[in-house]
Parts: sequence; C-alpha cells; structure tokens
Amino acid sequence: MGMKKFILVILTGIITSLFIFPFNLPSLSDVNTKMVLAAVGLGLFGLDLLRDRAFVISRDFLIFTLIGIMVSIWAYLVITINNTVDTSYAQYIVSAWVWMGGAYTVVSMIRAVHGKASVELIGQYLVGVCVAQCILAYMMTQYPSLKNFVDSLMGNAADFMGPAEGRMYGLGAALDPSGLRFAAVLVILAYLIHKTDSATDRGLEAFYVFAFIIIGVIGNMISRTTIIGVGIALAYWILMLFTEKRERYLSGFWVTASICLLLSLVLIIVLYNTNYAFRNYFRFGFEGFFSLVEKGYWETNSTNILKGMVIWPESIKTWAIGDGLFFNYEGTPDRFGQVETGFYMDTDIGYLRYIFYFGSIGLLLLTAVFIRITSTCCRIFKDDRWLFLLILLVNMVGWVKVSSDIIMVFAPFFVLACIKEKQGTE
Repeated sequence: MGMKKFILVILTGIITSLFIFPFNLPSLSDVNTKMVLAAVGLGLFGLDLLRDRAFVISRDFLIFTLIGIMVSIWAYLVITINNTVDTSYAQYIVSAWVWMGGAYTVVSMIRAVHGKASVELIGQYLVGVCVAQCILAYMMTQYPSLKNFVDSLMGNAADFMGPAEGRMYGLGAALDPSGLRFAAVLVILAYLIHKTDSATDRGLEAFYVFAFIIIGVIGNMISRTTIIGVGIALAYWILMLFTEKRERYLSGFWVTASICLLLSLVLIIVLYNTNYAFRNYFRFGFEGFFSLVEKGYWETNSTNILKGMVIWPESIKTWAIGDGLFFNYEGTPDRFGQVETGFYMDTDIGYLRYIFYFGSIGLLLLTAVFIRITSTCCRIFKDDRWLFLLILLVNMVGWVKVSSDIIMVFAPFFVLACIKEKQGTE
C-alpha cells in the first residue's frame, strides 16, 4: 500500500468514526458530525443522479422510508391522543434519513478509495474504528493532555453522547449506545473470522482475533452492554462448529486464537497488577465475573438497577398505544418548554420504554424497520445473510437492556444494498 493510499484509508476510517460515533461540534452545539456527513451524502447522491442522468431510487429504500414514516405518524397520533409534547419518535423518519445520508458518504468514500465497496470492506472499517476508539479510550486514562485535547474536539458532548460519569470513553463513544455498537461490531468480527481462510489469510485472521479481544475487553470497560456481542459471537461460533464442522475450527484457527489469547492474557495481567486506572476500569467492566469469584454469585450494580426497572403497563390502553411519554418532565405533561428529568416510569429497558411511549403497535412498527433492513441485506447479499441476522439479534437483545438501536451499523450495508439494487434495475 502506497503512502497516498494509506492516508486515504486513514481518512476514510476517520469519516467512518465520525459517522458511527457522532458528537456535537464545539462551535455549533446543535450540529453533530452525523448531520454534516448526511449533508455531504445528500450532495454526493445528487451528483450520482446527475451522472447517471436518471432519477431512480431503490424500491427497498422506498419501503424502508414508508415504514419509517408510519413510525413517525403513529408517534404523532399517540402524543396527540395522550395530550403530550414528547416528540422523541415523532421525527423518527428524519433521524433515519440522516443516518442513511451519513452512510452514503461513508460508502462513497470507501468506493473512491478502494474502487469498490463490499460487505467485507465495510465490516473492516467498522472493526478498525472500534479498535481505534478502544485504544484511544484507554490512552486517555493515561495521558490527561490527550483527554483534554479529545474533550476540546467534542464541544458539549454530554448533550449528545451523555455524561461520562467517571467511565472510560472515546471520541463520541460512551455509555450504553456505544456498548451496543461495540456488540454489533463483535458479531461482525465473529462472522469475518469464520469466513477467513486460516491457510491463506493467517495474518488477517490474527488481526481479527486481536481486534475481537481488544473490543471485547476495553469495550466492556467503556460499556458493559458490549458483553451482548461477546455472548452472541461465541454462540455463533459454537453453532457453526456443530453445523458446518469445518476443519479450521479444529486446526489452524484455534492455533491462531490460542496464541492471540495467551499474549492478550499476559498483557492484561501485567496491566492489572501495575496500572491502577486499568485495574479499576477492568474490575468495573467485568464486575460480574469478579463478584462470581469473590462472592460466589453473579452480581453487578447495573443488573441490580435493571431489575428494579421492570415495570409493566397497568392498562390495556398503555399496552396498545402507550402514554406518549419517553421521558419524565418538570411540570405538566402538556406544557411546552418542559425539562427532561429522567426516563418515564423510571425504566431504561428498551422494550418497556417503547411500549410506554407508543404502545405495542409502535414497538412493532419500529421493529419492522430493522426487519426490513435485514431482509433487504439478506436478499441482496445472500452469501452474507448470517451477518445481518446476527446484527439484528444484537439489536433485539439489546432492547432488553437499553432503548438504543444500531441503525448506524446497519446503514452502510443497507445503503450498499440499495445501490446494488438500483444498479440492477438500470
């Protein structure tokens, strides 16, 4: 790889990071990096239409848009019926379009640098970004000057990615939303590792394994939601072992994996015993395992809090259409200018928050968005359908813990699928 290509690859990685882990700009508190990339994506899309001299939009994108509009309309109906002004999901289609616009910029950049865009290339960029975010997050705990520099880049980051609350964080990567993205990238890694041929790509396979360990360990130190990806990835490997019985799982792969794991364990042990900050963050990230060893039972502060958040709707009306509230507010529910004071019904469990906001109907419509994206990607990229099913599983399991989704992980794959579908109609 020449120096020019190397610089372009790094630049593409930075753009991917600004997309997947957006943050507010310092001088424009109401504008974040995702919005900027979406605006660029809209311009690139316009240029592509002019170049093709035909206005053709993917049928799958139109169906996705229709479902997204239905989510927004339903949210508007719910808050009107309930006489609230909580528009958290009333503008969902706008948010979804912005994610897709940003993804179009990412895919366009990958195509420009590599001459093509593929599922594997997109996956590799997502992996590279998450590895870089994890390394950056750890380095920020060791070098205050680096932390101050990163903080200066993010402006009022607490308004977008949430207050760090004493936890590790990267450039726009913090708390449960980032943990869910790390989890999705871990299952992407699991798929890429499974797909890699040990005999011909031993170096690439070693990189994937090291990347899995880095994201699995430091990602959990940033957000313990990352463990969802670790669990699903391990389950996927076990399933593939018993269904495909590929010899690589009994020979070359395990040699590479064992060496990478041994080296990583040595480094973790050294850091745990010599670095106070690493020790504290590591104990936080793997609190449940330490509890199991030291107390004899599994317990974490977050799981205890989560248990107290299991609050069920008490009326059929709430189950059906919700209460029109995603947050608690100061003042009466229908007063404009109210201030958010916490989660509605004091629960952060995704499924329950969605039901309380716009009922089971709204939850089904929102789920349909991700099922539609998944089905499109599975149809266009038939050989990679396992990958998209795994990402969907991360999203659906993640809602048991948090009310964040991973449309930003799906988006580059979906945009590429729509581009290929559009090309197939010409």
